[in-house]
Amino acid sequence: MKQRIALSLTTRLAILFAVATLVTFALVGTYLYKALAAQLERRDDMELIGKSQQIRYLLRESDSIATIRQDSQRFLNAMYGQDEIRLQLLQPDGQLIMQSGAPSHALPSLPVVPATRHALQNDVRSWNSGVGTGRVIASAGLVGKDGLEPVQIIIAREGAKRSAMMRKFGETLAVAVWLGAMLAAMLGFLVVHLGLRPLRLIITQANAISTQRLQTRLSNDGTPRELHELGSAFNAMLDRLEDGVKRLTQFASDIAHDLRTPVNTLMVETQVALTKERSNEEYQILLGSNLEEYERLARIIENTLFLARADNAQLAMHTEVLELPVELERIRDYFEGLAEDAGVALTINAGALAIEADPILFRRAVSNLVSNAIVHTPRGSFIHLSASVVDAKTRVTVENGGPGIPAEHLPHIFERFYRGDAARAPSMYSAGLGLAIVCAIMRLHGGDAGVTSVAGEKTVFYLCFPGVTKRNKRRSRLRKRSKQRGATPSVAVGR
Repeated sequence: MKQRIALSLTTRLAILFAVATLVTFALVGTYLYKALAAQLERRDDMELIGKSQQIRYLLRESDSIATIRQDSQRFLNAMYGQDEIRLQLLQPDGQLIMQSGAPSHALPSLPVVPATRHALQNDVRSWNSGVGTGRVIASAGLVGKDGLEPVQIIIAREGAKRSAMMRKFGETLAVAVWLGAMLAAMLGFLVVHLGLRPLRLIITQANAISTQRLQTRLSNDGTPRELHELGSAFNAMLDRLEDGVKRLTQFASDIAHDLRTPVNTLMVETQVALTKERSNEEYQILLGSNLEEYERLARIIENTLFLARADNAQLAMHTEVLELPVELERIRDYFEGLAEDAGVALTINAGALAIEADPILFRRAVSNLVSNAIVHTPRGSFIHLSASVVDAKTRVTVENGGPGIPAEHLPHIFERFYRGDAARAPSMYSAGLGLAIVCAIMRLHGGDAGVTSVAGEKTVFYLCFPGVTKRNKRRSRLRKRSKQRGATPSVAVGR
């Protein structure tokens, strides 16, 4: 398929400017042409009407029709200098009394203006003189002071000269319009070319940006106001790209580091085992150790694939109504043994609340928070699971006592592979993906995850699910009524 060659923006704007100019000039030229034609026609009509009034006056001064025939020079003098004007005086029966030149074409049948009123412009008619469009007027006049002999006055102007003049004017106007449009196109091209210079400068700056120079930003100094938004939007895009590249680089570095540790362990242990003959028991111990490293590799790969699918919305969700007391109790039972070994009290307080969520993803998110809390909670402290309705959203919280999370780590706590001194587990326990998975699961549910921490006291992770089920709404209303009455309902569930 042949590639279509697109015109440059400068050429397009110049062409559009030329077309707009041509249309404007054409409309203005047409208006001027018609206005001039109408003005000339009005002037000719006024002249014909004036001549008609003059002939009426000369008829009044004549004694009779016979006198007019004998001395017609006075009437011819009235037409002197008007080559295109034709005068005819007719008797009531149509007999010609006199005329100043024969018309080039037969005159049409015309309404006659009565002698009792003055002629108006509406009384003038157009006619085809054979050499152009002419104008003609017919009026009645009276001969003698007594006015006993009526005479029909016909004055016509042939339009040969007028048509030639208007034709010449039209041709000159058309040439002027085309020349004006061409001049406007050239000036438009020059103006657009100069006007787009700041855009070309931006393009030059943008071409200089590469993956090695993502820190470069477009300069808005001296650029027109219309390009400020473009430059700002482009710089904001570069900020996002730079952040994304940094995250991707860090992601590759972190995952390489986390994969290198178990791979190195496997390689070293295998090399040591091959240095000499080993007993079956020693090989079994080696294989058991290798299995732990394989499981660790499998978890890293599984979590990375999960995050990749979540980012691309490729995870199929099967939501259903989950009873929070039942779900949290199930999670508590699962982690009860680990909590006892760590010397941590694990309690729940869920009330009669429910949410709509994917059960597997919900359990995974809460389990990640609980396992993370067990690692960071000192012996003799607590982990508390709860659920409540906050701002028309159902919130599930995992609270644990302990040293808390330093404030500088809180903005990064849900980032992948991020480990703070007190925020994440050491590398031997976690690859730094647990909280990132929690955040991804909440995005899939249209909710969000967050954390608050008080140094030396406690840390609270919370999951906010959008919307409130009807049951939760009723529960919220009952709680408000109980508070108004001074009663505090007991909704604790635990052992």
